[in-house]
Amino acid sequence: MNPVGLFLIALILAGSWVWYRRQPAEKARRALIKILVLTTTLALLYLTITGKLHWIGALIALILPFVQKLFPWLLRLFPLLIRLWHRKETTNRTNSTKQGKQYNRSHPDLSREEALAVLGLNEGASRDEIIDAHRKLMQKMHPDRGGSDWLAARINAAKETLLD
Repeated sequence: MNPVGLFLIALILAGSWVWYRRQPAEKARRALIKILVLTTTLALLYLTITGKLHWIGALIALILPFVQKLFPWLLRLFPLLIRLWHRKETTNRTNSTKQGKQYNRSHPDLSREEALAVLGLNEGASRDEIIDAHRKLMQKMHPDRGGSDWLAARINAAKETLLD
């Protein structure tokens, strides 16, 4: 190890010990904790600078003493996380149960003109043109490819309206 680094650590520890001995009895425990945190921080910094510890490991180790103070804040955030998790689960559950014509129940029926506009077709389009336009749009707008559920449902409803 580097003798200069060891000398600096020993000097800081000696100064910390002198500071600790001068503390009143009621503050001694808190002073000891501060010394331990300071010593650990300096040791981690020394190991990181000399290349014996990865900087991410040092960062995680430096954050650990503050977790206790952050814990009440995390508990206040926890109910929000639970609500978000349950909302996501219920959304996934309802989307997985919707199949075929059930999409039309959650969306109002489209008029023929609206359905043609959604698929980008003109009046008098053949069955093959309707199916082809639907396939091309669904490849672009499918929820699994980043599209929205609402738009996919509208495209499906437009196809069903025009084919019925």
